Amino acid sequence: MEQPRHRAPQRRRRKKKKNYRPAIMLTAVILAIFMLIGVGVYVYLDNLVNEGDAGQLTPDIVPTEPEISKKVINLLVAGIDYDSDDDGRDYSDGLGMTDVIMYVSCDIEKGSIRMLQIPRDSYVGENAPTGGTGKINAVYSHGEDSRNRISNLAKVVNEQFKLPVDNYVTIDMAAFKKLIGILGGIEMYVPWDITDPEGNTVPQGTHFVDGNTAEWIVRQRKEYNEGDLKRLEVQQYFYAAVFKTFMTFPMSDLIKVAPGLASYINTDLSISEMLSLFGWLQKVDSSNIGIARCPGGSLYETNGHKGMYGINAETLAPLLNEHFRPYGTPVDASELGLPKNLEFPVGEIAASINFIGQLSSAATE
Repeated sequence: MEQPRHRAPQRRRRKKKKNYRPAIMLTAVILAIFMLIGVGVYVYLDNLVNEGDAGQLTPDIVPTEPEISKKVINLLVAGIDYDSDDDGRDYSDGLGMTDVIMYVSCDIEKGSIRMLQIPRDSYVGENAPTGGTGKINAVYSHGEDSRNRISNLAKVVNEQFKLPVDNYVTIDMAAFKKLIGILGGIEMYVPWDITDPEGNTVPQGTHFVDGNTAEWIVRQRKEYNEGDLKRLEVQQYFYAAVFKTFMTFPMSDLIKVAPGLASYINTDLSISEMLSLFGWLQKVDSSNIGIARCPGGSLYETNGHKGMYGINAETLAPLLNEHFRPYGTPVDASELGLPKNLEFPVGEIAASINFIGQLSSAATE
């Protein structure tokens, strides 16, 4: 049965000290990828979209094997927050944290996309450069390479997940509302009632939301027993709405605002590569776009660290082999560099993958 369509209650561009919760970043990263690729047809953007503060992927970063590099492109995507958030963090010296991390594998030959959500609080062990937090989101700013910060993160993805990295995209998360505004809002299916601590509620169903309301919906977490994990699930419905909206958005309108967006984005993709990816992206069916969360669960205090997420290497390995190594050699859990033998006292999420097409159709069932 078709869900009723509602106009969600609207809530109140980012001020200098506005706090952004990390959950909104992943949605902005997805928007940025689609838009950045789309505007690549205009060569003048080549001078605006560049490597910037993120630097380069250094020669020691492992790329896709040469024999399959024409079949698949693997991207490291990160949303960088430069502001303190609701946890009271202070980013000194202008250094931010990659509070959204996504690994995107584009299978050019098979016409499919797989996206892996790596939770910002994922525990990466005591040998990783985290500035003492133990969390993956601090590696970007605390790694030894201060000129090529993206390589600090890519190295951890190489070593702990055994995944190759060919290119990267980073986005300053100040662009979130601007990106939603360019689309003119989106029609989104909300899988359950979402209520904030003040009692504002968006009920289950299909809603047309603007940037302010979208931020509110996807950032809620404190009312969930599962916290960030439940919030990540809501985001997946948001990605489905973004993809559907973007693919019908007039490119002529997008071109007009592209220069304003470029200042928020860094990438090592060339204009020709973006153009090629955009042409390919338009042909990918939403049923072939899958998104998965790293399986695992919350940890109690570990080596003095609190508030961390533990990734279960035993269940992650088969997921990576099936969906993120389409032409490569399978990698056993014992070969992954992730911390092992973790315990999840309050339970864990299993390895699974959802497809954008399924999430989009939920609104009409």
